[in-house]
Amino acid sequence: MKMSKRSIIFTGILLGAAANMMMQTVVATILPQAARELGDSHLYGWVFSGYLLMSTITIPLFAKLADLYGYKLFFTLGMSVFLIGSFLCGLAPSLSFLVMARLIQGVGAGALGPVTVALIGTLFPIESRGKALSAFAAIQLFSNLLGPVAGGIVSASYGWSSGFYMVIPLGLLSLITIQFAQMHREQTEPTSLKNMDYWGALLLGAAIALFIQTWTVYEKSGWNWNTTTLLVASILLFIWFMFQENKHPDPVLSPGLIRIRNVSLANLSALFVGILMYGAIAVFPLYATVIFEGSSSQSTPFLLPLMLGLSTGILFSGRMIQKISYKMLARTGWLTSATGLFGTSISSFMVLPVFSIYIFAFIIGFGVGTIMPTFLLPAQNAVSEKYQATVGGMVQLSRNIGGAIGIPVLTSILAITSGWGEKTFQYGLLFLVLFFLSLFGFLIGSQFEGAAVTGERKG
Repeated sequence: MKMSKRSIIFTGILLGAAANMMMQTVVATILPQAARELGDSHLYGWVFSGYLLMSTITIPLFAKLADLYGYKLFFTLGMSVFLIGSFLCGLAPSLSFLVMARLIQGVGAGALGPVTVALIGTLFPIESRGKALSAFAAIQLFSNLLGPVAGGIVSASYGWSSGFYMVIPLGLLSLITIQFAQMHREQTEPTSLKNMDYWGALLLGAAIALFIQTWTVYEKSGWNWNTTTLLVASILLFIWFMFQENKHPDPVLSPGLIRIRNVSLANLSALFVGILMYGAIAVFPLYATVIFEGSSSQSTPFLLPLMLGLSTGILFSGRMIQKISYKMLARTGWLTSATGLFGTSISSFMVLPVFSIYIFAFIIGFGVGTIMPTFLLPAQNAVSEKYQATVGGMVQLSRNIGGAIGIPVLTSILAITSGWGEKTFQYGLLFLVLFFLSLFGFLIGSQFEGAAVTGERKG
């Protein structure tokens, strides 16, 4: 494919990613205003959790369908559904209608996630794929940061509905440019829609939904009979799912893929990164209110160096992944994160000057940003082209689950240690927990095989 045409298609992919990621943070900004006007405040949380559930549980099915029937087709379908959902969100006459529209948005996002990374894997050869994935990650991060600012300005000027409409032009441009793509994919055996493993997809989706709900309930009410029941039910459904996959001729998640070393390591890494990244984003604002003595206006200063570090780490990783092995880059990222977390922990225990926390927050972000390509690129390069969306979906699913676990578990640590002394001491313990998690990540990353410059797809 010519470079100019590839650049146009890649621009379309990035525009789609920007629309998708921006919407996630725009909602947090405009929802209070929408809830005041629409009422039904008891449904407030479902505007977020409904989207999260639908965008997560649909990943495996859409990833499988995209591998069978084409990435361009499912990118187009996913973006179209996402934009329809966005338009309906803006028209919502009630909060219940808004929840329904967000569910539709979530279905579209569930298709976009795995298909987007598969398109990048198909567009770019192995030696330049690291840079492309780094650019993709950087756009996602920038869109997350831009979302609240743009959403606040637009909704203040034109009303909360405009916050949902503002992503539609980006999505439409993405749809137009992606039509230039002519995907030359490996031939797969024809699979009829009626022979798809829908039962497996349903079991996996239900298991994931119950698992996420377990930690959502746990965050609100602690560990009790309800959380135990939800967790046991999710485990039983997952066991049932594994039996289903082993006997189905065309499983939604092939056990053979999971047994590939770099694929299994990538999923473990993504799970740990989800806990660490989303946990740090949730905890640092709380930590800032302690350091700045409860001032809500000072709840976000530590997020700025964290995000700056993430961006810098992503750019660094995109260059270095072409020069060093997956193992070395993963070790660098995890060790850097561990250094920042240990420094933050010591700063909390010893109440060091505030500027040290800014430095360590940047170091943590740089480490996480460096890790990001190391849990997607090794997995993609370990499988043939016909499994790109499935593997990308698996990794994305693992990171989402990590985030779903990490935030409630970390905030519960603060609740458990609430009587153990000064609040800074509690946060010191929490960052120490994340430090040990980074050491586990270091051990996982040390098991990767191969490098982007020498990696070859396997059949």
